[in-house]
Amino acid sequence: MRNLLFGFIFISLSATTAPAVVTEQIIAIVNGQPLFQTDLLRHQTLFGMMTPTVKDLIHHKLLLLEAKQFVLSPPQEEEVELAFKAVRKKFSEEASFDHALKETGLTPDGLRREILDRLWVKKLIRDRISFFIFITDAEIGQYYQQHQNDFEQKAFKEVAEKIRAILEKEKEEMKVKEYLAQITSRSNIEINGR
Repeated sequence: MRNLLFGFIFISLSATTAPAVVTEQIIAIVNGQPLFQTDLLRHQTLFGMMTPTVKDLIHHKLLLLEAKQFVLSPPQEEEVELAFKAVRKKFSEEASFDHALKETGLTPDGLRREILDRLWVKKLIRDRISFFIFITDAEIGQYYQQHQNDFEQKAFKEVAEKIRAILEKEKEEMKVKEYLAQITSRSNIEINGR
C-alpha cells in the first residue's frame, strides 16, 4: 500500500431543473477502483460499523473483487430482500431511514446494490474459508478446560456446541486475515494521505 495525495472528484449530475454538482473526496483507490468518503459513512450509518476505517473499506473492496472473480453463483434476490428489510428495521421510523439514505447518497436500489456486494463477500468467506474450517472434539475439550469459569459450572455436553461456534469464529477470523494478507500483497492500493 502506498499513500498518495489526491483530492476531490467533481461529478455533475443532470436534473430537470438545474445541474447539481456533488463534491466527493476519494480516500483510496483499490486496483483502479475509487473508494469515497461517503463509503465510510454508509458502512457506519447503514451497516452498523461503529468506526469504519479506510483499511476496513479496502479489505471489503478486495474481498468483493475476489468474490466476483471466484464465487460461481451470485446471491439470490431473496437474500438481498431479507438483508434490505433487516437494514430497514434498524431505523424506528421511515423518515429516519429516508434521512439515512439521503445522507449517504443512496436510493433504495443503491442500498440493495450495496447489500448485494456484502452478500457476495459473505459467500466468498463461506465458500473459500469457512467451508474448510474443522474443529475437533479435542480442541473443544481443551477450550472447555481452559475456560471453565466462563461457563458457570455447566457440564461439557451443555456447552460443547457453543464452544464449537466460538472456535469456528476465531479460526474464520484468522483465516480471513491470512487471505486478506495474500490478496493485499498482489493488489495495487493507493491511500489518500490527507
